[in-house]
Amino acid sequence: MIRKSVFITGVSGDIGFAIAKEFADNGYNIIATYNNNSCDKIAEYCTKKNIEIKTFKMNLENYQEIENCIKQAFSESDYLDCAVCNAGISKPEILLCNESKENIDKIIDINLKGTIYCNQILSKYFIKQKHGNIINISSIYGLYGGACESTYSAAKAGIIGLTKALALELAPLNIRVNAIAPGFIETNMTSCFDEKEKESIKEKTPLRRLGRPCDVANAALFLASDKAEFITGEVFDVSGGALRF
Repeated sequence: MIRKSVFITGVSGDIGFAIAKEFADNGYNIIATYNNNSCDKIAEYCTKKNIEIKTFKMNLENYQEIENCIKQAFSESDYLDCAVCNAGISKPEILLCNESKENIDKIIDINLKGTIYCNQILSKYFIKQKHGNIINISSIYGLYGGACESTYSAAKAGIIGLTKALALELAPLNIRVNAIAPGFIETNMTSCFDEKEKESIKEKTPLRRLGRPCDVANAALFLASDKAEFITGEVFDVSGGALRF
C-alpha cells in the first residue's frame, strides 16, 4: 500500500513540529524543511513511530533552493498528497515609521514571497499529478491587522489573497488551496509576552485561553483530509473566537 506524504515548511518551529507530528500520527510520511534550526526533534519522533521522514534545509529567500527542494521532495515520494506552507518569521513590535528597511524586506521576502514561491512551484507538480492540496499558514493579523505589526500584517494578508486567487486557478485541476489564520498561540514566537499581557489576551478571547500548536495542526489535518474535499479558497480562523472583536 502506498502511504501518502506531506511536505511541511518550517518544521523546526513549534507550530511546524505540531503539524508534522499530527500528520505522522495519522499515517503520513513526512517531508520537512528547516532553515536556521534543525529537524532533529520531529525526526526522532517519526523514527520512534516507524514513520518515514526526509528533511531538507531550505531558505525561503532563495528561489533556486526552494525549487530544488520541492523537486527532490516529489522525486523521493511515492505520493506527495499535501503541502503545508508554514515557515515564517516575526520581528519585535515597532511603529512602521520606525521600522528599518532591512526588517521590512526580510519579513516580506520570507513570509510572503517565500510562500508565493512555494505555492508556484508546488502547483506545477500537483498539476502534473492531477491532484494536490496546499495549506498556507497566515494569521489573524492578516485579516484585521495588528498595531506595531504593519509589515507582518501586510505579509500575512498577502498570503490570504494568494490563497483565494490560487484556489480559483487550480480548482478545475482538482487541487485545493486553503489557509489557516492562527490567533495567539503559545510558541517561542509569543514567549515575549509577560503574564499580564497573556492574561489580557485571554480576557479578550471568548474561549479564555491562548491557542496551542496542536489547535493549528488539527485544522491542517482536517483541511488535508477527504472530509474537506469540497472546501477550497477558505481561511480557517483558529483564534478561540478572538476575531469577533
